[in-house]
Amino acid sequence: MDEQRAIELCVKHRDPVGFEFLVQKYRREAYRHAFALLGNAEDALDACQDAFAKAFAAIPRLSDLPQFYPWFYCILRNRCFNLIARRQTSDRYRAMEQQNSARSTDTATPAQLMEQSEHRQRVWDAMASLTPEHREILAMKYVCGHSYDEIARTLRIPRGTVMSRLYHARMAFREAFLKLDEAPNAKPEEKSL
Repeated sequence: MDEQRAIELCVKHRDPVGFEFLVQKYRREAYRHAFALLGNAEDALDACQDAFAKAFAAIPRLSDLPQFYPWFYCILRNRCFNLIARRQTSDRYRAMEQQNSARSTDTATPAQLMEQSEHRQRVWDAMASLTPEHREILAMKYVCGHSYDEIARTLRIPRGTVMSRLYHARMAFREAFLKLDEAPNAKPEEKSL
């Protein structure tokens, strides 16, 4: 079975076999996108499951669907953005990265592991401070490794807009990352009694 046949089965016949084919084909990519946006494995899995369930319910109402993933990605993206909007702080990002660092089986020295862990934590802290839109475009390019054309198709925007958004997202990330450099060097104000 190919993607077009699977889409046809879903749209015209509401056949779960066609949808299962699409889930199998795109589940890893969906998970990577969700994880890159949310930074938490459990939340990413929940977002993917919810998005696939919503897609399965919505697909029979479509009259035509040329490609599955760009349409599905809109559903997944909205689900992820809703989860992000409900979060009060970025503590979940920090906790997840600390757990991943602790599980590392790298052969590096303890000092190297500490340095890698601190750098990784700073990257995630900077990412967490960005808008969801900036996080999304950076994740698609640098975490998932998509080309400008792939991002344009997925987000349904022109290639030039992808380039512009990436530029602004990079600048926002750079500023956030540099602010993290300044924070430890800042001296707390001395209080006089």
